[in-house]
Amino acid sequence: MNHQPFETWNLDRTVLSPDQQAEMARHLETCPECRLTAATWDCIQIEMKTAQRVKAPTGFSIRFQNSLVERRRLAHRKQTQKMLGALGISLLVILILLAAYTLTRTSPANWIGSVIRVIADAPFNLLELRFIAAFWLTKIPPLAWIGASIIIAAWMMVFTITGALTYKRFHRQGEILR
Repeated sequence: MNHQPFETWNLDRTVLSPDQQAEMARHLETCPECRLTAATWDCIQIEMKTAQRVKAPTGFSIRFQNSLVERRRLAHRKQTQKMLGALGISLLVILILLAAYTLTRTSPANWIGSVIRVIADAPFNLLELRFIAAFWLTKIPPLAWIGASIIIAAWMMVFTITGALTYKRFHRQGEILR
């Protein structure tokens, strides 16, 4: 049997319209599970209203407020550690899977040959990269360099300001929570 929205209505009857109250009463007549929930909730509400109030020990609220800052800091630190741990483990799993895939598809001779080829070709590749950069540097007009530099500097400023404002916001939010 579908108990929604009756479960919600059962726990907060103050927001029910007359039609909803009638529908709820009809449902309670036919559904023993919701009837039990309603009776239990009514008993709980009576217990809460009639329970004797106990005065907190002297200084409890001050001690609670003082420890709240440290508890929030520890909770934030734990959450950050969990997130970084999950990211690290995910990266490690990906690297292991990639290494396993590579190791099963190639022979050790190919690995050694690839490493030697990369080491032997590195000076030539760097020299070729230098020649390509020199060629393009001579072909690009100086005005384009100035424009590109201004655009890059503007973006760096935007990222720096955004980062600083974000840091300030989170730092201030931490102060408010304390």
